[in-house]
Amino acid sequence: MKRISILACLAIAGLTSCKKFLDTKPTDFYSTDNYYTTEAQLQQALNGVYGDLMRPELYAQVMGFNFVSTTDEVMSNRTTDGDARGLRYNYDASLVYVSSIWRYAYVGINNVNTLLENINKPQMDEARRSIIKGQALFIRGFLYFILTSNYGDVPVVLKTPAISDVNIPQVKQAEVYAQVEKDMKEAETLLKDYTVAQAKFNDVVTLTAVQAMLARVYLYWAGYPQNNAAKYQDVITYTDKVITSGLHALNPDYRQVFINLAQDKYDVKENIWELGSLGAAAGVVNKSGNDIGNFVGIQSSLTANDTSSYNSAAWVWVTKKLFDAYETDPGSTATPNKSSLDIRRDWNCANYLYSGTSPRVKAARPNPWQMCAGKFRREYVPQSIRNTNGVGGTYNINWPMIRYSDVLLMRAEAENYVNGPGNAYTYINQVRKRGYGIMNGNVVKSVTITSAGSGYTTAPAVTITGGGGNGATATAVITGNAVSGIYLSSPGALTPGSYYSSAPVVVIGTFWTPGVAYTTGMQITNGGNLYTVTTPGTSTNTPPTHTTGASAASVTGAVFTYAGKAATATATITTGNESDLMPGLDKEAFLQAIKDERMRELCFEAVRKADLIRWGNFLADMQNFAVWATANGAGVTSTGNPNGLQGIRNIMQRHVLLPKPTYELNLNRLLTQNEGW
Repeated sequence: MKRISILACLAIAGLTSCKKFLDTKPTDFYSTDNYYTTEAQLQQALNGVYGDLMRPELYAQVMGFNFVSTTDEVMSNRTTDGDARGLRYNYDASLVYVSSIWRYAYVGINNVNTLLENINKPQMDEARRSIIKGQALFIRGFLYFILTSNYGDVPVVLKTPAISDVNIPQVKQAEVYAQVEKDMKEAETLLKDYTVAQAKFNDVVTLTAVQAMLARVYLYWAGYPQNNAAKYQDVITYTDKVITSGLHALNPDYRQVFINLAQDKYDVKENIWELGSLGAAAGVVNKSGNDIGNFVGIQSSLTANDTSSYNSAAWVWVTKKLFDAYETDPGSTATPNKSSLDIRRDWNCANYLYSGTSPRVKAARPNPWQMCAGKFRREYVPQSIRNTNGVGGTYNINWPMIRYSDVLLMRAEAENYVNGPGNAYTYINQVRKRGYGIMNGNVVKSVTITSAGSGYTTAPAVTITGGGGNGATATAVITGNAVSGIYLSSPGALTPGSYYSSAPVVVIGTFWTPGVAYTTGMQITNGGNLYTVTTPGTSTNTPPTHTTGASAASVTGAVFTYAGKAATATATITTGNESDLMPGLDKEAFLQAIKDERMRELCFEAVRKADLIRWGNFLADMQNFAVWATANGAGVTSTGNPNGLQGIRNIMQRHVLLPKPTYELNLNRLLTQNEGW
């Protein structure tokens, strides 16, 4: 293998890997002479190309985790083991994960090239041939987009290379973008009649998937380092194609988007293109499992005596900058964190984790620097996969490659650049309205304490009822034996018929009920009073009404001792415009609003680092963030994330690109290493 580069290896091996080529008797080698002779074989080859995208070296792990998990939205909490995965910018060109993206992107490209070279071989329905060819071309363009986004100038190979083709020249990034555009535009033409309505699934490439990804390509092309501002108009053109197709829409509940992914349920309106791991489009996907929800997830260990348990390592924590980016209820008195008007905050920034195994304990994580990244939640994965008698299965959460909300935000950003913010508000406010849960109706906005009460020994239950809706939940916070705050944990169910038409009633505590067996220490309310059970028993039909001392067991059954006045609270509901972005922003201020909104909406979906780079100030932004993070407690071991902060401090200008792999530079003499490496 010493003198065979990855590209030459591909020339030799065809559909096989380098290792398989060197086997004495390969068992899965297909010659192009006897393959690609039927439509089924073309489809099988295409399925393999889809599988290439969900290798661990690409989106099953590396592309969604390594190299992108230390920014201003999320930071690694690891030390040397994190460095070994490229999490803290302590890597060089010899790191295996640096080479894996390069290696397997070209493996996929070679597989596409071989497929395209044989696309006309079988006799088959021409419409099906066009669909297969269009999908293959798109994936080749997408793989080159991955390569140029990560490595800059790279070789462009459009046919199976000969064995002698070891030294293949790199081409300028602008030329790589031009090839990406060419492949994707041809794919758009070939897939003009192949929409998600025909495909039924979104883990295959359809017309709007091509158009949405082309919009992203143009957005990156418009930014640093190419700075081809003319491409912003192309972003407008291609996002408009998706928007006006009528095929896509936001899911009313942001949380449900990711619950659906965990439960292998297709949401073809919100998720324009997913990379499949298990789903209903069987045969098109890699079923070997992935790390989605593991390293970037809510910490938990698997235990046999807890069927709700799952495995998640949680190697990253969110940043206080992300947590603080979500709007809070100014009237909230909940501590240590105010309730948020934006339901995305408490979904993305999980304020709990699970520790231990026997038993597994849910532990609060109130400090933002130490909150787990909660977007991809393995607790929603079906138990048959998650935990069978303490044995974990193969996790197969699909990767959301591009969502409709991203299309709307790209449209807003491009509109602002080309025409100013006037019409751009239309698009960003759609995303914000969904984020606040008010896309289809009103929800509970806040819960305000009207009387703190007294005598509480534990936080009482909070129940929200009436108002024509359902699904709102809240928890009480007590300080000094009084209710000091109400934390709104869910504003409503966000499903048809669940929205609120009027303010619901808030009940704090558990009402006294006859015929109930009460145990010592329980607290109940009756007639505005709070009582503590001091002698257990079953309540009679006579409720406690006294305001001093204790009741008689012979009268009330259990003995109820007066503790104080019961707390009371009222709820207000939204009016429908709480989410609207402040009007009248100038172009620069609106761009900053877009930057913040993309972080709130798309965090942990592997786009933040690329966004920061294309906006042109990656190094300065990260240096400024390091100063802010230090001043805001990130370096404090007990409550911060000093390991992640060190990763931010390690960032240099060279990190806008990955280094080209050492082994490939040694073999391909026409490659040039990226600046700074």
